[in-house]
Amino acid sequence: MWYLITLISGFSFTTADAFSKKESKRTSAIILAWVREAYALPFLLPLLLFIKIPELDQTFWIAIAICVVMDLITTFLYMKAIQIAPLSLTIPYLGLTPLFLLIIPTIILGETLSFLGIIGVILISTGTYALQLDRAKYGLFEPWLAIFKNRGSLFMFLIAISYSITATVGKMAIQHSSALFMTIVYFSLLAIGFTPFVIASTNGKVKLLVKHPSSYLKIGFVMAIMAVTHFSAIGMIQVAYMISIKRLSLLFAILYGWLWFKEKNIKERIIGGLIIIAGATCIAFA
Repeated sequence: MWYLITLISGFSFTTADAFSKKESKRTSAIILAWVREAYALPFLLPLLLFIKIPELDQTFWIAIAICVVMDLITTFLYMKAIQIAPLSLTIPYLGLTPLFLLIIPTIILGETLSFLGIIGVILISTGTYALQLDRAKYGLFEPWLAIFKNRGSLFMFLIAISYSITATVGKMAIQHSSALFMTIVYFSLLAIGFTPFVIASTNGKVKLLVKHPSSYLKIGFVMAIMAVTHFSAIGMIQVAYMISIKRLSLLFAILYGWLWFKEKNIKERIIGGLIIIAGATCIAFA
């Protein structure tokens, strides 16, 4: 069940990205970042009527605070990345998240890599290289260096690191509450946190926040589905397992980029995405 729920979450997340990228032609990144959280609330808040409110402790609020602060930054970077660069060149870098789920515990806890984990690291590095294989003509290491030369790719690289932290801390919040309750509180706080920045960026023109309601509600709806399925699945299984399977959304992003936005160099990006997914799967079961 967690596997199916995770796939739904991944597909919903990528669909929200595609809707957001299309909307980014007429809406700023900061407003889109707010839309993804705020417009999900009409679909999430009614769930409070059907769930039990858990008793909350200090650990829950600390975990939520860490996740909200980090996601306020990463959500803006995420919207900026898909606004300035192709979906098929940015989203696949999220496949690096399971890699950091190995590296971060290794640094902090001194854990060692298994053989399967090492294979996963090699595959992810190879897949990342393949994403920008067309740049190899400029030099052997150019596909890797391109991460730092393309702002969209660099933002997504940083986001992958952040997600490896928030995924772990987010599960801690679920363990001290419940998946649905945590989801609702989390998105509500994100929407509240973004609001002052959005109002400041629009010089108080609040009407801009409801300028394209049908498009915004589509984004909010699929984000609500993503949120509920994401936190439900992550509460059922180890974080690395769930995140690795969710990264199948990389293929959806590449296909959206090809079919919807007519992006180029899709062959290399599909190959790179498949290799990254294979590496993430190895790490998940290491």
